[in-house]
Amino acid sequence: MVLAALPWPARAGGPLIAATLDGDGAKLELLLNAGADPNCHDAQRNTALIYAARDGRLAFARRLIEAGADVDWVDGEGVTPLILAAFKGHEDLAALLLRHGARSGLRDQWGPQRAGLCPAPRAGRSNCSDAADRRGMNEDVTGTGRGST
Repeated sequence: MVLAALPWPARAGGPLIAATLDGDGAKLELLLNAGADPNCHDAQRNTALIYAARDGRLAFARRLIEAGADVDWVDGEGVTPLILAAFKGHEDLAALLLRHGARSGLRDQWGPQRAGLCPAPRAGRSNCSDAADRRGMNEDVTGTGRGST
């Protein structure tokens, strides 16, 4: 089957991202079985796994990972699926990502308070730099080479 011939409207990032955003598991499965790249991304470098992590779509994330989605993908803002899952409180999804090798020490441009597994935002604390440093959460994914501020 040729992916271009599938009957779904185009959306930024393609039909795989559209299926994830729409919560259409049947479409996601059909696309992956037809050979869709699980790491295709939109203009902001968001993948279907990034959106699944953001929206707490555990079954989608599981299937995307099985199809080869990069669990440490870094989007255009330096955000990884684990950072989003943890920040949004999707603990089961964060655990899935960790079981598949996601690195918990990556942090985005917003710094340690959004590092994977940092509980500060949900616990009402404004900063978890000390806790992040104790856990080794100091790897910069922003591309600046100097860490986040």
